[in-house]
Amino acid sequence: MKTKRIIPNYAPWIPLDKRISFPPRKPELRRPLLWLAREGDELFLVNETDEILDSVIVQKGGFQTVDDEAFTLSSDEFYDYKNVNPHDAVKVDEYDGLYDLDFMIQVHIKVKSRGLGCLEITSPAEKGGVKETVLIWDTNESGKYVNVSNCEALPA
Repeated sequence: MKTKRIIPNYAPWIPLDKRISFPPRKPELRRPLLWLAREGDELFLVNETDEILDSVIVQKGGFQTVDDEAFTLSSDEFYDYKNVNPHDAVKVDEYDGLYDLDFMIQVHIKVKSRGLGCLEITSPAEKGGVKETVLIWDTNESGKYVNVSNCEALPA
C-alpha cells in the first residue's frame, strides 16, 4: 500500500468560466460530486458530496507506445482509504515530472458510499499523468472521457 495523504476541507472546485475570461465560456451550472485535483506531482480525489465515502481504493495503469508497439503498465501498489469526510481530498497518485512524461497514465477508483452505492471509475489516460478532471457531476453524469460503472459492494 502506498503512503496516504489527506487534505481536510480542500478548496472548492471553481468552474472554468469563473477562472478564465478568454475564450468566453458558457457558465457551468453543474457541481462536481467527485473530482481529481492536481497539486504539483500529486493527484487527489476530492469528495464534494455531503456524505462520508465508506471506502476508496485506487490503482493506476496506463501504456507507452514506441514505434508501432504498445506496452501496458500496471501497479500492484494501491491507495486504500476508509471514511473519507465530505470536502476532504485524498491522495490517489503521484508522478515523476521527468520519467512519467512518456507514459499515458490513468487511475482506477472504486468508491463505496450510502448515496453513490458502489462505483468503479476510470479516468481518461493522459500523458505524464492525470490532470484536473471532474469524475461525477451532481446531475449523475460522468465527466468528459470518464468511465463510471456499478460494481459489487466492497467488504466492510
